[in-house]
Amino acid sequence: MQAVEFESIINDGIIRIPDEIKNQVGRQVKVILLSKDTAKFQKKAKTFSAISITTKGFVFDRNEANAR
Repeated sequence: MQAVEFESIINDGIIRIPDEIKNQVGRQVKVILLSKDTAKFQKKAKTFSAISITTKGFVFDRNEANAR
């Protein structure tokens, strides 16, 4: 496999390939995308807010729970 390196800008989900490469119609390729500004692609950690449930008056019935 031959490695080719070029830089491009993504525009509406499209990456422009240089003319000398895109003329090789029918050639099988493997594409690896490396971004210079990785901070934009890092996912934010999901957090959960605390919840409170009132259980006053709740009676646990083991047989009813197991029947489900």
